[in-house]
Amino acid sequence: KRGLYSGAIGYIKPDGDFDFNVVIRSILYNSENKYLSFSVGSAITAAAEPEKEYEECLLKANAMIEVLSHQGISFD
Repeated sequence: KRGLYSGAIGYIKPDGDFDFNVVIRSILYNSENKYLSFSVGSAITAAAEPEKEYEECLLKANAMIEVLSHQGISFD
């Protein structure tokens, strides 16, 4: 189950005004359960090099970990 990971979140008003945001690099926190999660991924195509795609995932994860670490969250 992917949950809130990809796609877009937004709204459309009756007057036609709208705003959407692609849900990537999002941190989810459940305060009731004290559970924090985030997902990372990359695009696998016929021309993709698996090692490079994996490195991209690690780079994205590292950025999220760095942001959370500055908030005092530990990843032991």
